[in-house]
Amino acid sequence: MSGEKLPVVVIGAGPVGLAAAAHLARRGERPVVVEAGPAVGHNVLAWGHVRLFSPWRYVVDAAAAAVLERSGWQPPDADALPTGREVVERYLAPLAATPEVAPSVRLATRVLSVTRQRLDKMKDAGRGEAPFVLALRRP
Repeated sequence: MSGEKLPVVVIGAGPVGLAAAAHLARRGERPVVVEAGPAVGHNVLAWGHVRLFSPWRYVVDAAAAAVLERSGWQPPDADALPTGREVVERYLAPLAATPEVAPSVRLATRVLSVTRQRLDKMKDAGRGEAPFVLALRRP
């Protein structure tokens, strides 16, 4: 594996996962974002009717906002309290649609396992240098 550049894999296309993707994109990385659900923010939509206790100013990540603003996104009122559905519709979905993030997102992709390549955690030394291997399931 020496010299081979492997991608960073982000598990989950929710608020934290997409913010991580935006940070990586700003650093010139092209991560792979895997989301088990059929859409970004799928788990957030499960409680989409619930209003958050945190205003938008604490929901929107700065790197994500910078990526969004380059696409013409207008930030919501920083003091307003969004619902889960509003977070997805006004923040996560637009972020996932940006040129910096969209090519990275893999929907309906479930992570089955994360291991180290060709190593047994009970017997082998050097685990820190071995790349991760993800087993994924797609429809």
